[in-house]
Amino acid sequence: MDFLKRLEEFRSLEKKYRWEGTFLEYLQIVKEKPWVTQLAHARIYNMIKDAGVEELEDGGKRYKFFSEELFGLDKTLEKLVEEYFHPAARRLDVRKRILLLMGPVSGGKSTLVYMLKRGLEKYSRTERGALYGIKNCPMHEEPLHLIPHDLRPEFAREYGVYIEGDLCPSCRSMLENECGGNIENVLVERVILSEDNRVGIGTFTPSDPKSQDIAELTGSIDFSTIAEYGSESDPRAYRFDGELNIANRGIMEFQEMHRPNPHRAKSIIFSITT
Repeated sequence: MDFLKRLEEFRSLEKKYRWEGTFLEYLQIVKEKPWVTQLAHARIYNMIKDAGVEELEDGGKRYKFFSEELFGLDKTLEKLVEEYFHPAARRLDVRKRILLLMGPVSGGKSTLVYMLKRGLEKYSRTERGALYGIKNCPMHEEPLHLIPHDLRPEFAREYGVYIEGDLCPSCRSMLENECGGNIENVLVERVILSEDNRVGIGTFTPSDPKSQDIAELTGSIDFSTIAEYGSESDPRAYRFDGELNIANRGIMEFQEMHRPNPHRAKSIIFSITT
């Protein structure tokens, strides 16, 4: 009976996560909880920080987020958090860089990336890690991208929220063709990050470099729809199913992208937030 009760509680939580409303309702959420608009680097940094920070005797820090899986890497993890994620969360130029993890086999690289991905999945289900996107957008678009650039300074003064980015082609088409250009009619939904569901977390493993298709990263044109939409340039004729599209607003992992010397026990993972 206890299990059945927990199962029912789980279903109730799942229903709670399926919030849906209008853009105007989303603006009210933004006013009450401005952190829902944080960018990807800030969300990861806050996720790590919210798990707790322990001050060490030597003046360093131990981040409890990693403490159950990674051991003996306190200085490395502190450098990662303080020199990469923290300044990136403040929108400094370091956020434009790809994070490269390099080291010997069993050095903790894959475990670190795994923890960040699983952590983001769980964090997106909490109040502090909640994020919202335009409904049915293949890029899980931040709804505030609907606000015209000319009005963004005024919006920032009133709401205290920074807006970065533009609507993807798919949302531009939806706004004009389905909502008549009225952003208040656009539907918004809560986004739960999930690698299994291909939402906000992408993983790319290269295959044969001679046959590798860039479409695996960027998506491709769906030629079967050209007759319906009339042009290859119509956003509705494009499949936004590349790993970079999937990972938008979350984290992207590139596995074993480059090995300078395969005889050395080296493994390189590129991990990038978008």
